[in-house]
Amino acid sequence: MQEYHERHDPSTPFAEGTRLVPYLAAERAGLDPDTLRYERAVRYLVREGALVWEERVGTVPGIDFYRFTGSGMELLRQA
Repeated sequence: MQEYHERHDPSTPFAEGTRLVPYLAAERAGLDPDTLRYERAVRYLVREGALVWEERVGTVPGIDFYRFTGSGMELLRQA
């Protein structure tokens, strides 16, 4: 998601509060976001506090905006 963000919005730093769309980042990375594995990964990041759901985009299932959190920054540093 960091790479996707930096490619599409290079003027905004990837930091706490950054608005993200995991579904589109997964597609761009060549992953299938319509799988149970993707859903589990996003749920894990939400459960760990790395992402906070913000809003749904239109009526397309799975296209949601999230905010990146301070906990997400810590997880990223540990990786």
